[in-house]
Amino acid sequence: MTLRAGLNSRDWGGRADAAAPPGGSPAAAGPDRPTRAWRIASPAMRRLVVRRVLLTIPTAILASIVIFLLIRMVPGGPAIGILGVHASPASVAALNKELGLDHPLVQQYWQWLTGALQGNLGQSLQTQEPVAHMVAQSFPVSAELVGLALLFTVVFALPAGVLAAQRAGTRLDRGLSNASGLGLAVPDFFLAVILIAIFGIAARVLPELGFVPFSQSPAANLDHMVLPSLSMGLGAAAIVVRQVRAAMVDALNGPFVRTARAMGVAERTIVWRYALRNALPTILNVYGLLLVGMFGATLIIEEVFVLPGMGNALVNAIGVRDYTFIQGVTLVYVGLVLVINLAVDIAVAVVSPKLAEQ
Repeated sequence: MTLRAGLNSRDWGGRADAAAPPGGSPAAAGPDRPTRAWRIASPAMRRLVVRRVLLTIPTAILASIVIFLLIRMVPGGPAIGILGVHASPASVAALNKELGLDHPLVQQYWQWLTGALQGNLGQSLQTQEPVAHMVAQSFPVSAELVGLALLFTVVFALPAGVLAAQRAGTRLDRGLSNASGLGLAVPDFFLAVILIAIFGIAARVLPELGFVPFSQSPAANLDHMVLPSLSMGLGAAAIVVRQVRAAMVDALNGPFVRTARAMGVAERTIVWRYALRNALPTILNVYGLLLVGMFGATLIIEEVFVLPGMGNALVNAIGVRDYTFIQGVTLVYVGLVLVINLAVDIAVAVVSPKLAEQ
């Protein structure tokens, strides 16, 4: 009972020796030691959230400036994209004046920034539609793609990484390591082409291209999203397997695990209740990075599978120099990265209170 109480009261922030002393109770480990009862609404958590939110403000402003300037460094311009490369200089100048692109850069940036802060990302220079409306239509497609790929890693890669750590040094471990190495070596777009050739063209068991809204037909929607999500999820799964294995091997070698085994605690309990929780900060950070990378990978996957998501729309907008749409979508991506990082920081602090206090 002493061991179990100590294991339940240990610091999950990375300390593996925080069990209660022999013959004592969880409280005997010290009043200053955080426990699982540490609350989300504690002063440490509030300070963490406020600090992270304050850091996102200058980061977002700096990112908006970089986005604005980099887009205008691209050769050509929206007028050339609309009128064509053979348009006369007078026609290009007239259209630039109509679009407001003849104003000083500082004035253009300020107008765009103030509008974005009010939720107005401007109008597309190509379609004249509100950018916010276009983003609202395309974002659910990208979110579904990323969500399904992430679900695949949670269902298959996470248990595989834990299993590889349990069987470290065995043939199973080496097989999973080799498979994950192969997954890291194959680019997403190449894997997408292979999956289309096998399951879409040769076997004809899944649709290779296109998209059906979930509201129109849930079954058809999932059929069309299987190959894109696998193309994105298999590479991510390789990363998860390796990182989870490394974190779990470290946790399973901790002194609290050896003591638990000596006391006869069930191996399943040790692995899934204690060791996995000890490895959670690392796993959460890995998933945070994966989530950011997956949203970036939508530019390639959506283009290959002709999905009407934000990535595909952004690639098309770059081709025609649609400044307003590029700025708006890129700013949305920046916001996603900042929100994901904030959520991961909070989640890590919840499972590892020691980090929040630091």
